[in-house]
Amino acid sequence: MAINYLLELAIRVGVIYVGIGAGILLQKWSKADQVGKWILFVGLNIFTPLLLILVFLNIETFTNVNWWLIASMTVVGLIVPMILNIILIKLKEISNTKKKASMSGQEVSSIEEISMAQKGAELTSSGFMNALFFPFPIIIGLLPDYQSEALLAASLYLLAQTILRNSFGVYLGIHYGTNSDSSSKQSLFRILKRLILFPPTIGMIIGLILRFTVGYVNMDTQQILLGVIDESFLLRFATGFVETKAHIASELFRDITMVLMLVIVGLSFRFPKKEEWKEPTLFRGIFSRFGGGLLSIVPIFFIPIPLTAKIPLIIQTMAPPAVANSAYAKFFKLDELLTSRFIAILTLIALIFLPVEIALLLWYGSPIL
Repeated sequence: MAINYLLELAIRVGVIYVGIGAGILLQKWSKADQVGKWILFVGLNIFTPLLLILVFLNIETFTNVNWWLIASMTVVGLIVPMILNIILIKLKEISNTKKKASMSGQEVSSIEEISMAQKGAELTSSGFMNALFFPFPIIIGLLPDYQSEALLAASLYLLAQTILRNSFGVYLGIHYGTNSDSSSKQSLFRILKRLILFPPTIGMIIGLILRFTVGYVNMDTQQILLGVIDESFLLRFATGFVETKAHIASELFRDITMVLMLVIVGLSFRFPKKEEWKEPTLFRGIFSRFGGGLLSIVPIFFIPIPLTAKIPLIIQTMAPPAVANSAYAKFFKLDELLTSRFIAILTLIALIFLPVEIALLLWYGSPIL
């Protein structure tokens, strides 16, 4: 594996924890809540929609690739961990019911119920993974001689998850966030209205419309979109390592959006207390994300696509939770604390087990590596 991409991964993971650390430090400020609301507003209402528009405008015309196979693997990678999480939650609720039946009234109150907000946080954290920031350096490092094929498959996987995040993911946020109180049930029409009017979803829809009307937007068009901003200024702040000059605008907005999302994670984060490490919630998150990921990669071995496309999909499917999960949890009033803990802790776990994952992938990909 190329050492420069290991360094790139180390820098990216470092950025994740520096950003979270900055958010943790901001907690001590008396205006931390107001700052968090402002960052959330700017991140979700301005930068994320603009980023999504540019992402879809950057989609080149794909040939010789079965888009539907990769999209189906993205759906499997999303649904299987969620189903596993639902099963574990149901088992916990059944266990709580049995305990209540054998307890007195006073003892029953000591059993903590799993709220709708917590369920929503667990589902989104287990299903929506970090399909770009964490896995891309690994993909390029493992497949340096097959970057075009590997990045094509990885980009399609990321694109499919982006569409799912801003459709099905938004529905989950609306359902579990607004329905955490049983008296706040909404009609299907109102749910659809909120889903369509969610700013990132609007950005995604605009991006798709422009892509199929205006067409592919190259660097020259991106510079026009950015107006009078000097290119040398942009290059200093766009840290993407893959064809930065060709995708300057999307790289810039991606980096700014990532920083905003990381600060939101830190603003919600609290270190678990000693007794909290023993609670099953954290284990459910770990088991659902990575156990579900392992189950999700099984079909990838059998689909009729090249090995150079399978390896990126496996890496992405086994990635830790997406950083943006915290912003979505905050916006929809899911369990922000739990979401931030999943991001911080599961990213570290993914990094610890990364050498084993790379070793297995090198063995599996030995015909080409």
